[in-house]
Amino acid sequence: MEEMVHWMMIYVINAEELIIKIPLEFARPMTLLECSGYADAHREGATTFNDELNRYVMNDGSGTWFGHQCFQDPTRMGKVPHNIK
Repeated sequence: MEEMVHWMMIYVINAEELIIKIPLEFARPMTLLECSGYADAHREGATTFNDELNRYVMNDGSGTWFGHQCFQDPTRMGKVPHNIK
């Protein structure tokens, strides 16, 4: 979980059952574990859990959150800030 990542993709499914991919680039590299924690916090802020549907519904009405994925940017590998080890 110490692997550095640079951005994440959020996956939302809309009413027409189309997948919307929302990329978020981080201001600084973070570990995979930090990215997972950030995604959980972002989901809590951007969605409301619907007990009847048993899923997280986007607060802006765009659909339901159904996942995220953290990614490395190969062009930024090896450029780790001095305070992250």
